[in-house]
Amino acid sequence: MSVAMEQNGGGAFDPALAGLLESLVGSRDAISASKEELDFLSNLLQSKELHALFKVYNSIVDRVRDDRRCSPVLSSSMQTTLDVMEVILPRIALSDTSRQLFQLLQNPHIQGLLCAHDAVAQKDYLPRLPDIPQEMDEDEETIKIVQLVKSTEPLVLICSEIS
Repeated sequence: MSVAMEQNGGGAFDPALAGLLESLVGSRDAISASKEELDFLSNLLQSKELHALFKVYNSIVDRVRDDRRCSPVLSSSMQTTLDVMEVILPRIALSDTSRQLFQLLQNPHIQGLLCAHDAVAQKDYLPRLPDIPQEMDEDEETIKIVQLVKSTEPLVLICSEIS
């Protein structure tokens, strides 16, 4: 395996892919596959394209993990838009550019986009659950509050043993 890695550029390989390649090379005799299939997998795991994809994936994961995500500068863009419209309203008759900007900011699609931006910036997209009371008598039974939220994601059943 190290010979193949050195031929393709040395140590630039992703450790996960290198481990897969090492496992494939080590278990060639135990796998019931043709030589062509094993060679195909070996070539795929050594391909520069796959390693480039893993490099991009790892950089995205690192960026998210480091919490260097893009964060909105403003969470009240709709209010700012209304303020701008109020300022340029007296200038509509004087300037064609002001009139065009005012009409653009009145567009329902632009306003919808700004409202969606504000909802995401304020993280207002999750359903609100009622607060759990902190004070409970020891004699009272515990009540579990459950809320069903419709989403477009498929349902997944996870079974676990409760001890």
